[in-house]
Amino acid sequence: MKERAHCTPGVCPGATAHGESVQVYVAYNHPLLQLKRALPWEALCEVMTRHWRRAGKNTDGRPGVPWDVALYVPLIVLMVVKRLHARALEAYVAENAVARVFIGRQDDLRPQIRDHSNIARAYAALGKDGVEESNALILHVARDYGFADVSRLSSDTTAQELPIGYPNEPGILRGLAQRCGRALAKLKTRAVVGVDTALTQVQTILRTVKEHHLFAKGKQAKRQVLTRLLTEVGALVVQTRLLVQGLGTRRDRVTQHAITTLTTMHAVAKRLIPQIVQWITTGAVAQGKIVHVGVTQARALVRHKAGKEVEFGLPYLLSRLGGGYVFGTLIRGGVDESKMPLQALAGYRAIFGAHTTPALMVYDRGGYARATVRALANEGVKAIGIQPKGKEVWHVAEGVRETVRSERGKTEGIIGTLKTDKYGFNNPKERLWQTLEMAGPRSLLSFNLNKLMRDVVRAHR
Repeated sequence: MKERAHCTPGVCPGATAHGESVQVYVAYNHPLLQLKRALPWEALCEVMTRHWRRAGKNTDGRPGVPWDVALYVPLIVLMVVKRLHARALEAYVAENAVARVFIGRQDDLRPQIRDHSNIARAYAALGKDGVEESNALILHVARDYGFADVSRLSSDTTAQELPIGYPNEPGILRGLAQRCGRALAKLKTRAVVGVDTALTQVQTILRTVKEHHLFAKGKQAKRQVLTRLLTEVGALVVQTRLLVQGLGTRRDRVTQHAITTLTTMHAVAKRLIPQIVQWITTGAVAQGKIVHVGVTQARALVRHKAGKEVEFGLPYLLSRLGGGYVFGTLIRGGVDESKMPLQALAGYRAIFGAHTTPALMVYDRGGYARATVRALANEGVKAIGIQPKGKEVWHVAEGVRETVRSERGKTEGIIGTLKTDKYGFNNPKERLWQTLEMAGPRSLLSFNLNKLMRDVVRAHR
């Protein structure tokens, strides 16, 4: 592949036939450039190179187009700071002089900047672990500059809400049928026998869903239509399973993609149908109920907030250091609130070392349990600022409780800030799970980089 085939043109479309060059003055104390001087580039390059190598990128000088680490690392950092998607970043770098200086391409009159598709591949190849490890580096920088106080740790759980509709059972089953229908439409282009019958079954399911929404009146009528809908979905699963078995080991890309989609939907239906049957027969929602067939990791989280009883998305544990820098992790499995302070301590030690312990740990009432408090004390936490339940007593002195309340309020404020459009913690635009699970850590990294930039500028002033 030629170099120019995956880079933006050196001449802008609006320039003359021979191109034009201008000189633009960029202030030495520009916030982005102050951030650039504060970042640990060698460590960032080491972390990102390791994850890119693991993803199969040519970082070791093998034959073929080499992976330009010196370009991709500042591009990804700039992408996270500005919270731009790949296409917007390509345009931003092509037009902004400060961005050119930030990525170190200001001296070349015709710099070759990777296009949006290669930027997107670089970001996806970094992975969730790469983003979280980069965030840990930023926390170390903030601590070394004195901006972050690692002796204080305040944590809370929240939900990363996803852009999905209210998960009623017919709607979930419609999503399963629609995904099967799109896969079957691809197989139809390959003249696969039996596809037409399965596509007819998909249309039957969609008509039944519409009947449930528009014409079924009353609880009993809706229950009957939903029972029929389950039978139709079961028939579709049987038809598509036989169809996949008959395809054997076909190797073309379209067929393989369709087979993967159908196999995934079979696995989802195997879990989802018994959960819906349990709800129909007992009226109780199954543990770990699937609320979206495309993102089976999403859960319904009861929050008891004003105007919002339930949030649908991914459960997160977010932790705030003194000074306002944050880190967090996606909670796997069920959310046991009383164990979250211990998990927050484990995440803290994963970043700052196994033998480091915050002097003050803060959590709300939901994290209180005698076993948890005892475990934190055994781990060496001197001040355990967890609000007690019932008639239990505080484990910190009266003078420390005001600090605990202050830290709790600041933590709630930062969670609200993360969910604004600037950082995009809620309603991420990603669709694939590989990039969707990176959306939360990316928002945290964006928040920390912007906060570090503000703190560096304030210290310089």
